[in-house]
Amino acid sequence: MIRTLVMALTFFLFIQSSPAWAKKALDISSLPPEIQTDLVRRYPQINKDFIALDVVDDILRYLQPKPQFDRLVVTEGAAGSYKLDYIHAKRIGEVNFIGNNFLSNSETSAIFAVKSGDVFDQQSLAELGEKLRLHYRDQGFLNTVVDIEMPPGKNETVDINLKITENKRTLIHNLIVQSPNGKLNKDLVNKLDSRIDDPLTDKYLADILKTARSFLNKERYVRADFVGPKITYNSDESEATLSYRVDRPEAYEFDFKGQRIFGARKLRNALDLDNYYSANPNIGTELAAKLRNHYLAEGYARAEVTATEDDKGNQFLRKITFEVEEGPRVKIQAINISGKFSRNPKHYSDIIRNYSSVTVSDGYYNKDDIDTGLKNLILALQNEGYLQSKIVSTRLTYNKEKDQVNLYVNLDEGPLTLIQSVSFLGNEAYKNEELLKVTGLQPGPLKLSQIEEAVKNIKNFYQKNGYIEMLLLNEREDLVTYDETNTKAILNFKIFEGPQVRTASIILEGNTFTRDYVLYQELEVKKGELITPQKIEDSISHLQRTGFFGTVEVKTLEEKTNIADRTVIVRVTEREPGTFNIGAGATNERQLTLRGYTGISYRNLLGTGRGVSLRLEGNYNIADVKYLEHKVVAGYLEPYLFGSHIRGRVNITLSSQITDFNIKQVTDLNQYTYTIEKDLTSKILGTWDIYSLAQVRDSGLDETYPYAPTQQDIVTTGPNIDFDFRDNPFNPTAGTFTRVNAEYSDPVFGGTETIKYWRAVAGITFYSKLGTAQKQPVVWANNFRGGYIKNLSQLPDTADRQNGIPWDKKGFTLGGISTVRGYEAGTEYFPNNNDLGIAGGNKKYYLTTDSTMGLIKSELRFPIYGSVGGALFYDGGIVQIQGLEINEPYRAATGGGFRYNTPVGPLSVDLAWKLNMQPGESPWRVHISIGTF
Repeated sequence: MIRTLVMALTFFLFIQSSPAWAKKALDISSLPPEIQTDLVRRYPQINKDFIALDVVDDILRYLQPKPQFDRLVVTEGAAGSYKLDYIHAKRIGEVNFIGNNFLSNSETSAIFAVKSGDVFDQQSLAELGEKLRLHYRDQGFLNTVVDIEMPPGKNETVDINLKITENKRTLIHNLIVQSPNGKLNKDLVNKLDSRIDDPLTDKYLADILKTARSFLNKERYVRADFVGPKITYNSDESEATLSYRVDRPEAYEFDFKGQRIFGARKLRNALDLDNYYSANPNIGTELAAKLRNHYLAEGYARAEVTATEDDKGNQFLRKITFEVEEGPRVKIQAINISGKFSRNPKHYSDIIRNYSSVTVSDGYYNKDDIDTGLKNLILALQNEGYLQSKIVSTRLTYNKEKDQVNLYVNLDEGPLTLIQSVSFLGNEAYKNEELLKVTGLQPGPLKLSQIEEAVKNIKNFYQKNGYIEMLLLNEREDLVTYDETNTKAILNFKIFEGPQVRTASIILEGNTFTRDYVLYQELEVKKGELITPQKIEDSISHLQRTGFFGTVEVKTLEEKTNIADRTVIVRVTEREPGTFNIGAGATNERQLTLRGYTGISYRNLLGTGRGVSLRLEGNYNIADVKYLEHKVVAGYLEPYLFGSHIRGRVNITLSSQITDFNIKQVTDLNQYTYTIEKDLTSKILGTWDIYSLAQVRDSGLDETYPYAPTQQDIVTTGPNIDFDFRDNPFNPTAGTFTRVNAEYSDPVFGGTETIKYWRAVAGITFYSKLGTAQKQPVVWANNFRGGYIKNLSQLPDTADRQNGIPWDKKGFTLGGISTVRGYEAGTEYFPNNNDLGIAGGNKKYYLTTDSTMGLIKSELRFPIYGSVGGALFYDGGIVQIQGLEINEPYRAATGGGFRYNTPVGPLSVDLAWKLNMQPGESPWRVHISIGTF
């Protein structure tokens, strides 16, 4: 900031001392050679005998952000020329942190945001030191002191020693609530007691206020004010006592009389008491009006609600009783259109019905909704070119019973306004004919939506071509003018094009750990290329999706100026690259199975964007099998293969799991997968398993089904593509998710010689909101999946080998949470061994023909209370194998369950009933899981 002001003031004094018309040559010989070459290329006027002052000003603006210049000075030379000199900027040497016990060095570095090699700016250092102090304050360290020492370093640099005296952290030691209502005081203290020993910060104070307000609303203290806190400290300010006061500490009860259509629960929901607060001394009248509006919105146009209040002999408890006279639900018998118009009256009445509300579209009367429909009718007509349309009058008549109305609307549609001409002013880069095509405007009726679309198209066109400062000067004023009769429209677009902006340089800030090339790789803004809003938006999106940064900002230094060649500033704050997690749980699988996992990952190795991960999982069924299943997964990510946005992954999986509980089969798996992936768009991810080797060994767990171990190597390659258009990846309520997967296996890749096939699976899930609720909508989710697998091997069977695809490894098996509930993967599934004709013993089925699979999952999800929801579902699936007759190949189940929303997806508990249970199968099954389809 100081450097910019000095430069500006110096040049201002310089031009003030020169005649306004003066033009002289510019001497840049004192600048570094590479800067001289760059300036001559950008400003050819430098080589001429004179140069205009506005060009000198542009040169100063261009040079100002370059880190090697501390100050630029233009002086008038004796030889009749201007001379441009500079003072070399000091650089920062070492950056040391002293005394930071609460924050790690990496956290302190991310906040202080100064690294070795940065330009030395004393004012900026002071501001960053204050930023660090405020961060400590936000963590409860109210008396932290930050000192900055700046001793000389090596090679004319300045070292930075950041000395932090944290002092004691202030903790909440006590909470006091005062009001005449002793019970309320005690209840609030108990509710807030968990905040004791929390740090005293604005965040925790806000949490206390939010918790108290939520409690007061829940207990119906709807007029209570939670005031405070008044804070007192001990001698060294390490402990704080918070004192709060509750004004108007009376609770309210609510009762309803006279209602017939809506129950008390429905009426309480209409009052929304959990979010209701009022300082009004007569809240009964206020809430009665709210109830009446609810009835009116539902079509009960003659409803009346009154309220009476009683203290019940308790000074801290009030009871409000609502007397409801619902009256009839008033039906709209007809909407009658009269006046001057060009089409069938039904056309206009349908617009009113369809663009009023759900109540009106269902055929019931509500005045406010009808008014909305009339306004939307006029907007619709104006959008069709009838700009002078208006409602002359409206009239309402009731039938004798006053449960039906006739609405009479007198409409004057007015004349149709036509586009007479379209012109452009101020456009130099593009001809009128080209811009006219861009607008999409054509001779004919003038539609308001066309004007909005034309404005949007012109702005987008200019911005896509690098004119990011382009303005439409008359967008809000005289873009459209009319003739005397208002039947002909003239459109005149007054355009300020601004410069066509390119990237001259890119400055990175805040990446103290992450290498510069990682940021450059993610940026869509490239040096020498046009700058567009879309490129800036994509750059921000790419940087955020790496997961390396907490905040990302990309902008040009010279925004809103006429400078064409600009400096792009990229500011980031970094996240901790390493994560560790551990967890345990239990499921009802085979009566009781214990589960545990732990994992560690480092997603920005040495600041290069590379990632490594290790995860261990274990399952132990204590009720039946009593075998420790385990899995180890190690992964490596190479983020920029061949300098592109293509990512490379290597995953190694070592596991031992029970894959068939009926015959106690244990499968040991060593799998090595090499994958490339790329974000084709922000919503589409493409991956390709270049080479995947699965070394599979099957053996028996006990002597009940003894058999010799078998070894198979399955090598596959194939693509996978995801189309994710959901509104939320964990709790979706709208949108679609599509996945298509294919794989091919051939012995030439190094696998078992009898295994050769291709396999494909595709699925799509639709999420639809039902009703108008926004926070907790009713959602209908539908998943459709299909698959096909074909054996390509023609080798004959031998005594020690069977040709075909091992069904238990690659065949289609349905049953379980992810496919058909009511069945259990590994226990009850279909087609089962009976269907495959291998029941009893340890026989295996090999597919020698082809097979198809189909699956449908349909689920209605609805809120119950708070974060708890419910679901009703239907699952059905079919597997068919050519040449094999399967008894009842289509199996289905239905049921219901509960959902509890968590940040990583719903906790689901489902009870599913089989609809076509086979002999030996249980009729129902409970499923517990995290997440839904």
